[in-house]
Amino acid sequence: MRVLHVYKTYCPDSVGGIEQVIRQMCVGTGRLCVTNEVLSLTRAKDNFDLEFEGHAVRRVPLDFEIASNAVAFAAIGRLASMAKHADVVHYHFPWPFMDLAHFIARIRKPTVVTYHSDIVRQKKLLRLYQPLKHRFLRSVDAIVATSPNYMESSPVLGRYRDK
Repeated sequence: MRVLHVYKTYCPDSVGGIEQVIRQMCVGTGRLCVTNEVLSLTRAKDNFDLEFEGHAVRRVPLDFEIASNAVAFAAIGRLASMAKHADVVHYHFPWPFMDLAHFIARIRKPTVVTYHSDIVRQKKLLRLYQPLKHRFLRSVDAIVATSPNYMESSPVLGRYRDK
């Protein structure tokens, strides 16, 4: 089995946060013969691709960031090509740009979203993003909340309880 993990920033030797969740998934499932690749963005000017603890990290240069939303147009093509070889595409939410990239790249693989957070700070931009967000969440096969309490308290997750 091949899993493609998609998150806006992935520094595998980081000591905390979502990067560690992804690293632990890759290392743990790698022991079970799962092949893991990570697609993320980078501010670096070189060293885009690397191998770390048995999984491949493929990074695309960041074009710009707006309201904590990282954008790299090259990531759309990279997502499409990497997804062709994956059995499952695993998104880490929220990342509005990747919701859009998912549709532009025409991903037709089983998809899982790990839902880390509701969007709470960018309330005005959230109004613009709501239709895309809900279209994306409706389109994925499964949504995993980061805790049972979060599942119960998130107004967004409540709409997708069946996933």
